[in-house]
Amino acid sequence: MRRFLMRSAVLLLCVMLLPASAVRAEHSLSAVPMLDHAFTLLEEGNPFIARYNRISGAAVSARMPLGVPYLWGGRTASHVFAKEPDYVVLPAWSNSPSYYRKGLNYLYGYDCYGYVAWVWQETFGYKMDTMDMMFWDRDHHLMDSAFTPEADFTSLMKELRPGDLLLVEHPGRHIGIYIGTLRMYGYTEEEVPELAGYLDEPLIINSTVNAQISDRFADLIANGLPKYRGTTVTDGGVCVSLVCRDSSAVPYTVHQQNQDTRYFMLPDGTWLPVFLWETVIRYCWYRTPDAPPAS
Repeated sequence: MRRFLMRSAVLLLCVMLLPASAVRAEHSLSAVPMLDHAFTLLEEGNPFIARYNRISGAAVSARMPLGVPYLWGGRTASHVFAKEPDYVVLPAWSNSPSYYRKGLNYLYGYDCYGYVAWVWQETFGYKMDTMDMMFWDRDHHLMDSAFTPEADFTSLMKELRPGDLLLVEHPGRHIGIYIGTLRMYGYTEEEVPELAGYLDEPLIINSTVNAQISDRFADLIANGLPKYRGTTVTDGGVCVSLVCRDSSAVPYTVHQQNQDTRYFMLPDGTWLPVFLWETVIRYCWYRTPDAPPAS
């Protein structure tokens, strides 16, 4: 835990000392209510929080030091935040997937839908539709597999705006929030040479598998409050992911529990996991409405 907090402090100091030109985005990045809420559930020291604040003028901070963990079926805000900044420990329920073992305790967090639905509720003040409803609501689709099965990303990037949603079947279902591109957050070919070909590809923030987050919570379970002892480690949590069309280009892979984490490494050591487009069976990019003005 101490190592994580020290790394977070160093990262924040480094970003604060960067010249403005080092983090100036080629395309404008303004503060967006959906992103203001979404970024709060990342961990302290996450580079996207610091860069978002620096470029957009926002003042976002992490609500919980380690962020919010992933839990399949986790959709209840009163559980996620009941012990904030600590975490709630609950046993797996009867309809949990088989890799959640009945009778064992887990840290409560959000699954992909629960996380995005919480951001939507915080932003708009009303409940988000189900994924079924959004899949069929073509009035709000920017692009979907019914009309563009190959997903023309070049055309898509002219239409997407931060806060829009990505919904996919692959063959399960997943949902995330589009936050922009690496270039919009000030990353350059010189800073991230392995990612030079992906600077203009979509980034989403989502609750998903991420072995680096698993390790972070494993350390909390081993060395944190006594109530965490014996808790089973989470699969991941809220993080930023790169939508990637070429799995062969992803340099790192770690296997955990029921699936792999494929990722790039950002300069500060944060993993940038990828969402592999080649696994997608059906998709839609969904335009979110404008948020109401702040009261």
